[in-house]
Amino acid sequence: MTQKDEIKKFWDSHPSGAQATQLAPGTLEFFEEVERYRYEAEPFIHPFAQFPQWRGKRVLEVGCGMGTDLLQFARAGAEIVGIDRSTTALDLARKRLELYKVKGEVREADAEVLPFPDASFDLVYSWGVIHHTPNTEKAVEEIYRVLKPGGNILIMIYHKYSWAVLRILMKYGILKGELFTRGFRGTISSHTETTDEKNPLTKVYSRKEARELFSRFDRLSLTVCVTASDGTMIPSIVRNFFSPWIGWYLLIRGEKPSKGKKD
Repeated sequence: MTQKDEIKKFWDSHPSGAQATQLAPGTLEFFEEVERYRYEAEPFIHPFAQFPQWRGKRVLEVGCGMGTDLLQFARAGAEIVGIDRSTTALDLARKRLELYKVKGEVREADAEVLPFPDASFDLVYSWGVIHHTPNTEKAVEEIYRVLKPGGNILIMIYHKYSWAVLRILMKYGILKGELFTRGFRGTISSHTETTDEKNPLTKVYSRKEARELFSRFDRLSLTVCVTASDGTMIPSIVRNFFSPWIGWYLLIRGEKPSKGKKD
């Protein structure tokens, strides 16, 4: 089994957001509970995504999962396309769009090989996904390729300098000795998702590494975001003081250079 197969198998068994409820998957009540939990737990998604801003625009979500954010773009009047590797998540996303009677395309695809022509989208959105693919650099190249000149990216990846990483290193890396057997990357990769089953692949990035990763984009901005995953053991006054530099999410905005500008 390849690493990509292992990643797909993991997310087929653990669709992101499904842990928020014990309700029957695919029901209206299930989707309502998943949505409520998502935006209560991560209230910064709405101000980051600015869903109403994309009305009439063609939007691609890379790693749409069960379609929670994809639905918000559709509700706002965007022309939506969502891709994912997880068959389980895609089946639920299709069911969701059908239940809410919104139009949109959802299909299985690899973030590293997007099945779309060049310059197809006004926005590529991705929330916590491309750090789970083996060749994240290739995924970013593909995002750049399918964006129209002047198109935008809104992307979240995990931040290396965070309380969440420190907690994982202390609990698993040092106390359980995994730093000596699995190294930094292996330890972090295994313990970043809220499940007892070890996650096959997760990468974390410093702001410098993220800037290099997205260096082809103009108007690049990176914002560190403290989340519930950073935990409550650190006093809030300390977390708030360090919030510009230390936090689990790295929120990235950028723009593909317009036509005529040297690439």
